[in-house]
Amino acid sequence: MWAYAMIATGLINWDYQRANHNVIAKSAAIVLPGIILFALTFYTPAKSFLQSNAGRAITLIIGALALAYAFIN
Repeated sequence: MWAYAMIATGLINWDYQRANHNVIAKSAAIVLPGIILFALTFYTPAKSFLQSNAGRAITLIIGALALAYAFIN
C-alpha cells in the first residue's frame, strides 16, 4: 500500500502542477520509488528483505521523504 500511495501522490502532483516546468522530474522523484518498491514485492529475495526491520525502516524513510517532498513541492 505504501508503494501505491507514492505512485498515486506522484501522479496527482503531476496533474496539479502540469503548468510548471520540471514537473516531470519532480513527480518522477515521487513515483519512481513507489514503482521500485512495488516491483520489489514481486521479487522473492526482496520480499524477505522488505519484511525485515531494516527493510521496513528504509521503506518508511524513503516513502516518507517522497511523500513529504510531494506535499512541500
